[in-house]
Amino acid sequence: MRKDYSKRSLPNLLKSQSKMPLALKYSLFIFALCTFPMSASSNNFNITIENSNSYQEREVTGIVRDNTGTPLPGATILVKGTNIGVQSDFDGKFSLMLPEDKNIIVISFISFKTKEVDVSKSKTIDVKLDEAAARLDDVVIIGSRGKPRTSFDSPVPVDNISTAELKQTGKGVLDQQLMAKVPSYNSTEQPVSDAAAHFSPAGLRGLFPSRTLVLVNGKRKNLSALVYSYVTPGRGEVGVDMKAIPSAALERVEILRDGAAAQYGSDAVAGVINLVLKENSDPFINTGYSVTTEGDGEQYQIETGFGVKIADKGFANFTFSYFDQKQTQRAGTITSVEDEANYWGVTDDTDFTISDLQSFLQRNPSAGFQVGSPDVTITNFAYNTGYTLDEETNTEIYSFGTLANRTGSSPQFARVPYWVPGFEQIYPGTDFFLAEMAPRINDYTFALGLKTTYNEWDFDLSSTMGRNRIDYYIENSFNQSFGASSPSDFYNGAHQFSHVVNNLDVVRSFEDTGLNSLTVGFGAEHRTERFVTEEGEFASYGDGTPDDLTDRTGSESFGGFRPENASNDYRSNIGLYTDVTADITEDFLLGGAVRYENYSDFGSNLSWKANTRYKTLDNKLAIRGSISTGFRAPALHQIYYTATTTTLTENGIQQNGILNNADPALRALGIPKLDAETSFNLGAGLTYRFSRKIGLTMDVYQIDVDDRIVLSGQVTPTGDPSSPIDQTLSSVNVGAAGFFLNAINTRTKGIDIVFSYDNIELGKGFLSGSLAANFNKTEVRSTQFPKFIEDNNLGDALFSREDVSRVESWRPRSKIIGSINYTLDKFSTNLSMMHYGKVTYRHPSNPADDATYGSKLLTNLSFSYDFTEKIALTVGVNNLFNVYPDTFADAYSNNGGVPKDRNLDFVGRFKYPWQTTQFGIDGTRIFTNIAFKF
Repeated sequence: MRKDYSKRSLPNLLKSQSKMPLALKYSLFIFALCTFPMSASSNNFNITIENSNSYQEREVTGIVRDNTGTPLPGATILVKGTNIGVQSDFDGKFSLMLPEDKNIIVISFISFKTKEVDVSKSKTIDVKLDEAAARLDDVVIIGSRGKPRTSFDSPVPVDNISTAELKQTGKGVLDQQLMAKVPSYNSTEQPVSDAAAHFSPAGLRGLFPSRTLVLVNGKRKNLSALVYSYVTPGRGEVGVDMKAIPSAALERVEILRDGAAAQYGSDAVAGVINLVLKENSDPFINTGYSVTTEGDGEQYQIETGFGVKIADKGFANFTFSYFDQKQTQRAGTITSVEDEANYWGVTDDTDFTISDLQSFLQRNPSAGFQVGSPDVTITNFAYNTGYTLDEETNTEIYSFGTLANRTGSSPQFARVPYWVPGFEQIYPGTDFFLAEMAPRINDYTFALGLKTTYNEWDFDLSSTMGRNRIDYYIENSFNQSFGASSPSDFYNGAHQFSHVVNNLDVVRSFEDTGLNSLTVGFGAEHRTERFVTEEGEFASYGDGTPDDLTDRTGSESFGGFRPENASNDYRSNIGLYTDVTADITEDFLLGGAVRYENYSDFGSNLSWKANTRYKTLDNKLAIRGSISTGFRAPALHQIYYTATTTTLTENGIQQNGILNNADPALRALGIPKLDAETSFNLGAGLTYRFSRKIGLTMDVYQIDVDDRIVLSGQVTPTGDPSSPIDQTLSSVNVGAAGFFLNAINTRTKGIDIVFSYDNIELGKGFLSGSLAANFNKTEVRSTQFPKFIEDNNLGDALFSREDVSRVESWRPRSKIIGSINYTLDKFSTNLSMMHYGKVTYRHPSNPADDATYGSKLLTNLSFSYDFTEKIALTVGVNNLFNVYPDTFADAYSNNGGVPKDRNLDFVGRFKYPWQTTQFGIDGTRIFTNIAFKF
C-alpha cells in the first residue's frame, strides 16, 4: 500500500515556512531532491512538485525479468516525465501508483536495455528486459570506410573510449583524460615553457605530436598555431589543441593505433584520433571541483547541454563547458649561497655583493621562482546537428562546430637584481619580478555537409573550416633598455593557423560479387592552409637606448615579434584516394588503400596500405596485420616560424633565435628547404574473445620515419666575422640560433596489450574494467646534415646527445593502466592504477650529468552514488599516495644531490626535472562532481 505524501509535498513544506529566507528554501529544495527518494520506503519514492489532491491515481502492478525469465530484483520503474517511481522487490515484483494523465512507465536495470511500456490499457504487466550490448561489441567508424566493425573485428587496432570512461578519470580537460585512459597516449603539462605550458604536447605510440592526425566526426581538425620551441618533449613539433574540444560534447573517442596516411592523408603516421560528437542527449548539468592536498591548484568546472529532435527527421545537440584552474607552486630552493654566487659571478666586488645575496635568499629561498601548473580559464561550446531532407535517398544535411576561448598565465623565470638590474625603476621596493606568459587563445571548427545515396553509392560532400589563434601577452615584465619608462605589460604579437578542407567521399558495399561483401570507396580532398605571424608592440622588442650596447632589449622572458618576423604564408594541396575492403568470407578480410597528394610548396607523395584479418576458433580468435607507407608534410609553422626566446643551455641563459626555414641566410649554411617526412609501418596482432564480455587484444608495431623534421640545437658564433655563421647570427641579432631541418631517421618498435571485461556479475553487483599497456622504444638510427655543417663539425651543436635522448627516452617507454569499476545498485566505485616507466636524460656534452628518473605507480580512487535517476554524486582522489617524480637530489645523489651543470636544476630552483616530466608535479588531488539530468 502506497503511503500518502501529498500533505508533505515540497510546495506545501515551503509555503508553511513563509518567513523562511529564499536561499534556505532553495537549499531545502535541493536537499529534498537528494533525500526524499530514500525517505518513503525501501521500494517507493515520490517527489511531488504540484498539489497531488487535484488528480486521481491508479495502480499498476507487475514483474520485471531478464530474457531468460529470471526475476530482476532492484529494477527501477519510473513514471515517465516525473520523479514518481519504485524498485522491484526480491522477486522482481512491483506496485506503482500512476497519476491519471500518465500512461508510460520507464523500466531500467544496470547492464540491461532501458524499456518504455504503455500501460494505458493494462493493470498488470510482465516485462522482459534485453541484456545491453557489452562495451566490447561497440562498433567503431575509424579505420575503414566499409561496414562498421567492433575493435575485435577490425583489421587494425582501435580504442573506443566512452564519455563515461573519460569522466571517471576525475580530470577536467580532454588531453588529461586521455592521458589517464590510453597507455599509448602521452600528454604532460610543461611548466615554465613559454606558451607550451598552456598546451601540453601530446604524442601517440612513442612519437611526438606532429605524427598524430585528429578528426572531429571524421573531418580533419585544424592544428594549433603554436610551435613547441622550448627544450622539453615535443620541441619543434606542431599538434592539435586538444583542450579546444569539451569532452562533455563527445559520444566517444576512437583511437586508430596504426599508420593511416593512405586513408586520411598527412600526419597519420602514428595513428588517428577521431572525436565523435553526441547526436542527442538528455538535458544535463555537471559541476566539479578539485584541489591538491597542498591547498593550491583549485579547479572549478561546469558543463551543461541538451539535445532535441527536429520534426522526427533530424537532431541537434548543444554543449557548453567552463573550466577554471589556479596555479600550483612546486619550486625548489637555492642549494647554497655559494652555488648561487658562483653561478652568477656575484662577489664582494660586484654591485650586488655576497652579503646582499645572503639577505636576498633569506627572504626568498626560491629566488622568486615559481614552478607548477598555470592559471587557465577555458570556455567551450559545441554543437552537432543533422536533418533528413529525403528518406528515400537518405539525403541528409549536417553541420557541427566547436568554439573555444582560453586565457591564463604561467610564470616564467623570475628576474633577480643580479641578473636584470634596474627593474626597481618600475617595481620599487621589490626583490624580484616574475614575468608571466598570459596568452589569449581562440580555436574554432565549423563543418557543413550533405550526404545522399544514388544507385546504391553513398556520397558525402563537406567543407570544414578551422582556426587557432594565439595572442601573446607578457605581464609583470620589464624592458631594461626603456628604464623607468618601460611598461610592465606587453603585447608581443600573435600566431594564427587556419585551414579550409573540402571533401568528397563516395562508398558502396556490394553483396553480389561472389564474396561475402565488397566495399569500394574513393574520394578527393582539397585543403588550403594559412599561417600568420603578427608583430608586437614596439616596447616588446624595441631598444629604448640604441646607443647603449650593454642594455638588454625587449620584454623579459619572451621578446615580441619584430616587423621583420611578421608574415602571412599560404599553401594548398589536393589529395585523391581509393579504399577497398573485401570480406572474402565471414572470417577472412583483405583491405587496401592508395592515396596521392600534391602540395603547392614541396611537391607530391604517393602512399599505400594493405591490411588483413582472419577469424577462427568459432570467431573467438582473430589474427590481423597491416603494412603501409605514409608521409607528413612539413607544417607551415615549421617552414615560416621565427622567434627569440630565453632558454637554459649548458652555456647558461641565452637569447636564442629560431630562424625562418625560408630565410635565404640559411642557404649560406647549406640548410635546404624542408621536405616531407616519409614513414613505413608494420603491424601484426591478435584478438581473442573469451566470452561476450571478456576480450584481449595484442598488437606489435614498427614505425620507421625517414627525413624526420627537428628543431636544431643552437649554433653559436665562431669569432670570425667573415664566417657565414657569425654573419647569419649578426643579421638576426641573437647570440645563438636554431632552425628546422630534415635531420634524423628513427625507428619505433612497440607492443599494445588491452584486456577488457564488461558487466561481469559479481555478488549482487557488476564488474567492469581493463588492464592495458604500451611498451615502446624509439631509436635514432642515423643523422643527415648538410655538407657545410659536417665540414664545420657542427653536427653535435645541431643535434646533441641531449636532442637524441629527447627523442628516445624523455617519455616513458612503458605505461600500464589497470582499472576496476564495481557497480551495486545506486553505488559504484572506480579504482585505477597507472605505472609510468623510467625516463632518461642525457647531457649535451658531459655523460657524468646523465640521469635516470625511476618508474612510478599512481593510484586513483573514486566513489559514486545515484541519489535518484537524475542526481549523482562522485567523490574521488587522483594520485592517492601523493607520488612525485624523482627529484634532482634523487637522480644526482652520487654527486651530493646536484648535477655538475647547474643549468639543469637552475641552482636548485627546479626541484623536479623539467625536461623529462612523466606525469606532472601537482601531487594528490581531491575531486568531487555532482551530475544532474533533466
